[in-house]
Amino acid sequence: MHYQKINYPDNDKVWLECYIQDSGLKLGQDLVRPALVICPGGGYVYLSPREAEPVALAYAAKGIQAFVLHYSLGWEVKGFQPLKEMDWAIGLIREHANDWYVDADKILACGFSAGGHLALSSGLLGKNRPNGLILGYPATDMSGQGSELMQMLFFGKEGPAKEEKNWLNPVQAVTKDAPPLFMFTTAEDTLTRRSTLDLVMAYEEKGCLLEYHLFQKGPHGYSLANEACADGSSQVIDPHVEKWLDLSVEWIFSVFGQLEFRDISTSHIMDAIKELGIPLPQEATGKGIENA
Repeated sequence: MHYQKINYPDNDKVWLECYIQDSGLKLGQDLVRPALVICPGGGYVYLSPREAEPVALAYAAKGIQAFVLHYSLGWEVKGFQPLKEMDWAIGLIREHANDWYVDADKILACGFSAGGHLALSSGLLGKNRPNGLILGYPATDMSGQGSELMQMLFFGKEGPAKEEKNWLNPVQAVTKDAPPLFMFTTAEDTLTRRSTLDLVMAYEEKGCLLEYHLFQKGPHGYSLANEACADGSSQVIDPHVEKWLDLSVEWIFSVFGQLEFRDISTSHIMDAIKELGIPLPQEATGKGIENA
């Protein structure tokens, strides 16, 4: 794996972190993988580190190319600037799909809380739309009471224009062409429980592909629900809720197809020996090494 940080054009406060695995060519593989653009939550005023790199590394360990978008916050959100940054990130990954061993038709957006709002908006309103969505306890509706801060950040004092009203509640933009969706939250999460059900019903009404998990226990913002992102709090650790990650990976490969592995070749061992200039006994050049 190699790591790369790419700044958004003309704005070094926004960047894309890339966790890219190679193709496995030296092991006889030539893999292209699904990719995930992760949007951490934080109410559009900060980005939760618990929903950033730990999530990227967890998906990378499952064979998926992972990217984390550090998007605009605070007053820079106005005009839904983060959506433009998602368009840029997805477009960049598609542009570099060959270099980064990504299947350009298997790029998903993944978001948590407010980051889930951004990921969903990308799938329903974006110019460069992802092929699928993974949403964790997403704040899908910011149009009502209690979301006045979001409304002010998005529109200032002017309020939304007619074509901008779906920004706060992208559920209204669900059509029959909405991307496949995997979503989870908990019954104890009163911030997102009802709004996720609204999104489920919108998908059901349009006949769109959906998998939804409503776990019983767990507060808002538990991320992976394990020790890797607990920050010392036992409240966000739950072995049952933690299963969402494996369920989402199974869903990705079920919907978008399995990775296509080849039989492992040992020719890379011989190539490495030749590059080092190590002479081999005659009997080792045939059956011995090749069958090792």
